[in-house]
Amino acid sequence: MLKPALVVITSLGLALLVCPSLAAQQNTGQTNTDFISDQIFRPPMADQSEPASRIRYGGEYLDFGLALPLTVYTSEGENSAWQIGFLGGITGGFGSQRTTLYLRAADFHAGIPLSFRKGKFSTRVEFYHVSSHLGADYEAISGFQPFHYSREELEDLVAYDAPHHVRVYGGPRLLVRTYPHVGRWTFQAGTEWIPPSLSGRRWHFYLADDFQTREEVAWQTNISIEPGVQWTTREKEPIARLEAWFYSGQQPFGELYQQRERVIGAQLIFTLEPAIKSLIVHRH
Repeated sequence: MLKPALVVITSLGLALLVCPSLAAQQNTGQTNTDFISDQIFRPPMADQSEPASRIRYGGEYLDFGLALPLTVYTSEGENSAWQIGFLGGITGGFGSQRTTLYLRAADFHAGIPLSFRKGKFSTRVEFYHVSSHLGADYEAISGFQPFHYSREELEDLVAYDAPHHVRVYGGPRLLVRTYPHVGRWTFQAGTEWIPPSLSGRRWHFYLADDFQTREEVAWQTNISIEPGVQWTTREKEPIARLEAWFYSGQQPFGELYQQRERVIGAQLIFTLEPAIKSLIVHRH
């Protein structure tokens, strides 16, 4: 029986091998327009560690993220575009004891993404910093011994807008500097499906999944599955989504990375992209 890590790595390899053949069959020069976005590379919807431009509430988790695509350059003749920006976010996890609500941990993420799109293919290379801090009440209640957690990572994700409104993505992540010292590699893959038959003028049903396997925890796999509904503006820009959330994997906080959890719940996410659209500079 194959380990989950090998399954994820194999599926990623197959996805990257299949994408070129699909591109040859669909050489139309058009991109997936299920969601219109000023971001050349759309952030993975089911990645729990992705800050994106959103405010999310899901049970014991509350996070805020902001993606600022600072400069966009498009080449209409070659059907390509590139973009550089800023991506940052804060994720907080909460717990309760009787009538007391306390902060378990908070993670801070800040990075510089460089994105590129050519037809149906898009990619994002990002260098970013992550740090984690435990809540004082959680330390007192749990007895968990805090430690300094900080790292810089280099990530490369490649996505393909496949036929039948399916998006496939995947890629590696390398810890350039890490404290404490752990295994440096992570591999990630996932899909997003937005069927037009389950869509209206201002809403879309979607099914997103994300798989990550990390060397820092002996290649155990994090699995996230999110079916939900996305609401959009008249211009088809995403503004909010409500989704079910099925997650099995590491706790999404740095100092608690060795602890695993299983979550079945719901998340409400507000997308900030239309609100910050005026900050984007277009050059043609």
